[in-house]
Amino acid sequence: MQSRFWTGTLGAAVLAASGALSGAIADPIAMDNPVTLNGIDTVCTGIADSKDDPRWTSYPVRIEFSNGGAQYLAGAHVTLSQGGKELVSLDCTASWVLFRLAPGSYSVTATILNSQAMPRSATFSPPRSGQRRIVLRFPDFQANQ
Repeated sequence: MQSRFWTGTLGAAVLAASGALSGAIADPIAMDNPVTLNGIDTVCTGIADSKDDPRWTSYPVRIEFSNGGAQYLAGAHVTLSQGGKELVSLDCTASWVLFRLAPGSYSVTATILNSQAMPRSATFSPPRSGQRRIVLRFPDFQANQ
């Protein structure tokens, strides 16, 4: 029994390392900790003082989540795609997701975790310099809800 567990665990690790698994992960990514998902540098941040970390300005794309009152929302499931192909799927418990992306056209879709708010999407291209801010506004998630 134990050998099956380790074989399955090792097999999953090999598939993940080889990129054979999708960019999806089961647990939320840790806040304020840059990770690479499917070859894409990604950060979940935007809460309290951590949003002021100077490292975050080096990421060319910042996805933000806000409610109908233009207040930040924390906790979203985010899917990044290019050309109809899912690149990354993750849960972020903060209010921003940062991506370091190659030039091209991308789309992002997010849903607010544990909410009935409708999903929101946007299409964008990373800027040549600076940071592009994409705000996904969930107007059906009212202020102070």
